[in-house]
Amino acid sequence: MAKLQPNYFQLASDLLRGEWLLADAPSYLPLVLKFLDRQAVAVPSLEVAPRFYVDSGREVTGAHPASSGEKTVAVIPLHGSLTKYDTCSTYGTSYFAEHLKKLASRDDVVAVVLDIDSGGGACNAVAPMVEAIKAVKSSGKPVLAHCDFCASAAYWIASYCDFLYMDNSLSEVGSIGALVRLVDDRGPDPSTGYRIIEVYARESTEKNKAYRDALDGDYKAMEEHLSVLVGHFQKSVRENRPAIDTSAHGVMSGACFYPDEAIRLGMADGIQSLASVIEIAFAISEN
Repeated sequence: MAKLQPNYFQLASDLLRGEWLLADAPSYLPLVLKFLDRQAVAVPSLEVAPRFYVDSGREVTGAHPASSGEKTVAVIPLHGSLTKYDTCSTYGTSYFAEHLKKLASRDDVVAVVLDIDSGGGACNAVAPMVEAIKAVKSSGKPVLAHCDFCASAAYWIASYCDFLYMDNSLSEVGSIGALVRLVDDRGPDPSTGYRIIEVYARESTEKNKAYRDALDGDYKAMEEHLSVLVGHFQKSVRENRPAIDTSAHGVMSGACFYPDEAIRLGMADGIQSLASVIEIAFAISEN
């Protein structure tokens, strides 16, 4: 696996002008402001390599050659905030999508599990994963989601999987919605040095006008712009999970749910450990 090269410009660009589908976005703001001010920010090195498991539940270490003859389930980790491109210490969904497309053509891989623990991320991080998931499914191999925290853009991705399982009784899925947070330094808050503006959904008709209007207190154009994005998000979820109870309070308006409620509402299919989801993937592939 190639060594990840820091790409500070890409991350700064995504933060400043990108659209994000991210649960609990305010909790990230202090780190974002530090990063944009060029202050040191400790960023963990996330697991990125696929793991392969044979039907005994044993993990195969290292590269698993297609000629081995053993049937395997591949596990792809989607952990932390998602971006389309590689950033300072994390790989983007384009990187994971390439892995998925390669797995679709491997004879030894009979199924794929997305191991998700993510509050979402950049809007443009969704499309590469959707395309790759469809490629795996079109090859006749099931794709399952194993989720601990799976919200916003991460849930959008997970909804394309054949089955979605939550890990434990405190796991959460949902946050089907979008918001924009603007950093305004024209009238700084003495406690932070910035004025933070938060906007939930609508649309823009003139280039940069929505951003300028929002800074001046008129959020209508930006709300409409976000509503278009949310409409695509909701449409995908309805199509991918037809049993979901969209009439239930909070389901389509950004709420998160614990497993019992999520299962009842059709947002998830059960509670299973990662090991159990791998076993289920093997069983599905045999049928």
